[in-house]
Formats: sequence, C-alpha cells, structure tokens
Amino acid sequence: MTKFSFLFFVFLSVHSFGQKKSNSNKNNFDKSVYHSMDTVADSFLKKSGANSVSIAIVKNKKTYIKHYGELDKGKGNKATNQTLFEIGSTTKVFTGTLMANAVLENKIGLDDDIRKYLKEDFSNLALQGKPIKIKDLLVHRSGIQTPFPVTQQIRDKYPAERFLYYKNRLDKAYTKELFLADLRKVKVDSLPGTGYKYGALAPELCAYILENVYKKSYDDLLNEEIFKKAGMKSTKLNLGNNETLANGYNAKGDTMEPLTISIWGASKFLKSTMDDLGKYIKFELNSNNKVVVESHKKVYPNIDMGYFWDILTDAKGQTNYIKDGGSNGTSNILKILPQQNLGILIIANQNDRNTGINIENALNKLETALK
Repeated sequence: MTKFSFLFFVFLSVHSFGQKKSNSNKNNFDKSVYHSMDTVADSFLKKSGANSVSIAIVKNKKTYIKHYGELDKGKGNKATNQTLFEIGSTTKVFTGTLMANAVLENKIGLDDDIRKYLKEDFSNLALQGKPIKIKDLLVHRSGIQTPFPVTQQIRDKYPAERFLYYKNRLDKAYTKELFLADLRKVKVDSLPGTGYKYGALAPELCAYILENVYKKSYDDLLNEEIFKKAGMKSTKLNLGNNETLANGYNAKGDTMEPLTISIWGASKFLKSTMDDLGKYIKFELNSNNKVVVESHKKVYPNIDMGYFWDILTDAKGQTNYIKDGGSNGTSNILKILPQQNLGILIIANQNDRNTGINIENALNKLETALK
C-alpha cells in the first residue's frame, strides 16, 4: 500500500466514523424529542380530560409532529397532519404579520392616525385631541372599551351556559356594515395607547384598513403574503366543499359548534392543519425574513407586545414570542423561541376554564426538555 493509499484509507475510515457518530447523535436527539412529546401528551390528556391533543415542534429547522388520543371519544379516530382545527385568536398574529408587511412597504405608518385609512371622518375616534394610532390597535389599546359586537344583550337575556350558543348567532348576524355603524358611534373611553381591551375590534379594524390600502381582500392578502410564501396549502378562513373541521368539546364532553363570523375574520376565524402550522413555525423562525422580524418588534417601548404577539423575556434574557387561541371547543398555544431555533404549538379539541392553563403547563415542560 502506498503512502497516499494509506492516508486515503485513514481519511475514509475517520469520515465514515464521523458520519456514523453524527447520525447516531441525530437519532438520539430525535428519540428524545418524541419521548418528551409522548410524556407531556400523556400527562396532559390525563390531567385535562381532553380526548385529543396534537403537538408540532420545530427544532433546528426539523419538524416533529405527533397526535394523541382520539378526536371523538370512543371512535378511535386519531388526528392526522391534515386534520383541520380552528385556531381561534392565534389568527391575530397572522393579521399582525400583514400589518408588518404594510409598514415595511411604507403603505402604513405605526404612528398614523387610523382615520387616514377609513374613508370617512370618524371624528369620534379621538379623545382630548389625541387620535387612535395604528400601533394602538396592535397592542389592543385603542382606548375603546366597548366590545364589537356588544354582547351585554345576550348576557342579560340568556343563562350563562347558553352564552356561546347565542354569541355564535350574534357573530353570524354581525355584518361589516354593522361593524362600521358601531364604529361611527362608539366612544373612546381612555387616551389611545392606554386602556387595554382585548377583543375583535383591533384585528378586524386592521383587516379593513389593509383592504383599503391594498385594494385586495383580507383573504387574498393572507394567501399572497403568508400562505404561499410559507408553503401553507390548507390554512383558510372558510371551508371548501367536502371539508370538515375536527369536532370541539367542552369540559362536559358536549360537542361545541364551530365559530361563526360575518366580518373579516381577522381576530379568530382561521382553520389550519398541523402540517401547515409546522410550516408557519418555520416561517416565524426565519431571522432573514424582514416581515417576521418587524412583526416581533415592540411597537411601544414600555409594552411587551409586538404586532399582536405577546413578548416574553426568559431567565437568560432571551426574547420569546407567544400567542394563544381558542374556539368554542378547541384550545391552542404557539411559542416562538428564535435564539433556541425552537418553536412549539400544542392544540387540543377541548376548551374550558382549565384547558388553557393545562396547555401552557404542557408547553413549559416541553420547552424545558428541549432546551
């Protein structure tokens, strides 16, 4: 054997050993991820009493998705990567991303008076000469405390256990025309930039503003600016022919009605699959995407919110982004941890007063294990 042949043989041996070791490390890591998912899911199902939970994790650009339990008790119908779930208020961060894109394209300014984009005077949308600004909408601090639509009428008229049923009917009857009519007469209760009020007003108004600016529907903007770019083929506002949602349940095991809406849907109406949501996590973890980076920025230095994202700082000083959502019968939570190259989404087809807490606890356990 020549000296060259010997050295080449040594190189091949070392390279092969290195590849095997690398593959072994990857396999061990994959196993540990799935083991963590299995452990957390088992604990969640036992504690919450939910029928089903699905988990999507993106770590170092690799996606892990698993489904546990059964969608409908006794039917054995496990969710799949293509099962359509309502994601409720997680819809809001999609709306925030569209607003971030408009800001980067200089079509909208964060400090702009919202009336610049409303086609009418709306003299009532100010207090003490201070107008509502775009950035006030993004942190739910328009100063308007009135919900859109007003629900007091059904709270007064019907028992609490029937609230969701009648709220669904109220939402279905509440058109864009009624939304704008309410906007014309509403009162600003506190100075814009203060008076936190979480609800549908801000994201729905953002959708209306975006449509006025781009001369396109909110639905089309979602498809062009997010879904196509992220490769999300199944996420939508409205179901197509022969498409069905996963059933959702309350704590008693009652089947709950899907959400209804007749305005833009920018606050809570998206449906998605775990396959698509895994792609959305990758989209949100892309530090080279200027729109994503913009959407994560604080719009007020003293308020821990981005474009509808809640912003958290962990014990190590790392900044993370979180959003939760729910419908009448589903609950989910999404967390993006850019410095860890990590994103986690958990969704269960149950919603009651404890489901959100149980999902958050499950997410925290996963985060600890994966770090």
